[in-house]
Amino acid sequence: MPKKLKQTETATGGSTGDATGEPGRNGNFKNHLKEISAILEWFDSQEELDVELALEKIKKAGELMKSSKKRLVEIENEFKEIQKTVEE
Repeated sequence: MPKKLKQTETATGGSTGDATGEPGRNGNFKNHLKEISAILEWFDSQEELDVELALEKIKKAGELMKSSKKRLVEIENEFKEIQKTVEE
């Protein structure tokens, strides 16, 4: 039987990041990676899978991966800008 969540917890047991759920400059990217890891650990620990809860967790992991990928692109662009200023 799945654990009931406290009102302050997400389905992964972690935080939701900023108001948009996007990983920002304040360490939310790292938090999203931790949440994805927690989801993977949850799946590994299940003897019997609750399909509805699994679907929730898969959706959450997808959202986290999408926003993390977006942040990685932003970081890459920032590095490119820094490289341009160094090469001038």
